[in-house]
Amino acid sequence: MGKQVGCVTAVAVPDGMPAPFEQDQVATTGVVMLLVVTALLVLTQLYLAIPLLVQVGQDFSAATTETVTFSLATSFSLAYAGGFLIWGPVSDQYGRRSVMLAGLAALSVATYACVLAPSLSWLAVLRAVQGFAASSFSPVALAYLAESVPVHRRALVIGAMSTAFLVAGIFGQVLAAWVALHWGWAWVFLVTGACLTVAIPLTAVMVKEPVRPPVEGHLGRRFLALAGIAGRPAVLLLSCAHIVLLLSFVAMYTALGPHLSMLGLDPGKVILLRLFGLPGMFAALLAGPLAARVGMPLVAGIGYALAAAGLALEAALAHSLFGIAISSLVFVIGIALAVPSMITQYGALAVPNRAGGMALNGFVLFIGASMGPLIAAWVGSFTLLLTGLAVALLVAATCVAGSAALASSGRHP
Repeated sequence: MGKQVGCVTAVAVPDGMPAPFEQDQVATTGVVMLLVVTALLVLTQLYLAIPLLVQVGQDFSAATTETVTFSLATSFSLAYAGGFLIWGPVSDQYGRRSVMLAGLAALSVATYACVLAPSLSWLAVLRAVQGFAASSFSPVALAYLAESVPVHRRALVIGAMSTAFLVAGIFGQVLAAWVALHWGWAWVFLVTGACLTVAIPLTAVMVKEPVRPPVEGHLGRRFLALAGIAGRPAVLLLSCAHIVLLLSFVAMYTALGPHLSMLGLDPGKVILLRLFGLPGMFAALLAGPLAARVGMPLVAGIGYALAAAGLALEAALAHSLFGIAISSLVFVIGIALAVPSMITQYGALAVPNRAGGMALNGFVLFIGASMGPLIAAWVGSFTLLLTGLAVALLVAATCVAGSAALASSGRHP
């Protein structure tokens, strides 16, 4: 049975369902809403680092910018990316509900512990623990929904999860910036930790393990299948493109705060400008209908082109607040179109080992996210950074086209 395991997808519907689909397997609307909200909270832990870099750096005054960035952002992202390669196969072998509960419990404890970190080294360790624990939720929740929702509702439900994953990119920044502005950065972890804690008993009571066919073979077979997928030429090209998506998103928003401060914008208005891109995240829901007309690779290419155009425009209008707002919205729309389209292609290329393909997709996507803050700190110049990222997105679009051509030739020799 094909399973959906990944971090974001509005349209990738896994093949196969337990048959017959019994009524007690159905995930109720309440369960779906719980998983959507929990997904938003879990992914918030990734993006809350972006507006906290300055405050954390001030509290640990002896640290360099690069050290603060690694401790707060990169350590989480790297562990989060690596966790995809572990939790997807583990949940395939041992079940969904237990993995989600264990991951949420570990994430809650690590989130509270970040408040007590006595040094940046300890903060880096705790953020890495957070990242590894957080990576147990996204792929497993999507796999759970794929097995617990009837076919006619599945695209809508997975689309709702996808939107939550994407919205977290803006919501996490805005929430962290607002809480830190009023109470300090430690309260960000206290508030989000409390929300995650509430989700644990709700998940334990409401989520039931879906009925699945018996698992054949040992856990090692799941990892062997994953390695085989990663070595395919079409997948390698797709990965070269995929790594740029969240890299460009995180790098741009990491550099945006300091740039706006240089323009004299007060912190409250910086929060509002970050929020301006939020409506663009809902463009992810358009990926499916567009793909039905023009094909998924072309939708991904359109997304990359829009994102590149948004960054190029933002670079050109870097000293206009209105220009930055509009161009960042265009950029976010492009990212929101590209992400679900790309992940759908990973699923298609990985058949019949769709779970392995989705785990690889999450790994590549968030390796890019871990590189974003470091690249923003290294480049320094806001305009130069955006220009370079725009070029990288255009190159990535050609990689998507190349991957589609290889996949097509493989199907039709």
